[in-house]
Amino acid sequence: MATSSNGTIALGLGLGHALGAGTGLAVGATTGDLAFWTGLGIGLGAAFGTAVGVAAARERPSAGAEPTDRSGSV
Repeated sequence: MATSSNGTIALGLGLGHALGAGTGLAVGATTGDLAFWTGLGIGLGAAFGTAVGVAAARERPSAGAEPTDRSGSV
């Protein structure tokens, strides 16, 4: 099931992996526990990147759109 939003989600996931791995490597090299911090950075980066990609891929109504529920109008 391919949709047009798959590219946006993949971009978020890729950026999350890259930023998480870079941050994990930097912290791991400083603290001396490279494997732990790299794994933690990649995991958190993937989760955050996926969430950002899904949020960016959602279709939002335009600011000028009228509400569809008019049950309260006279």
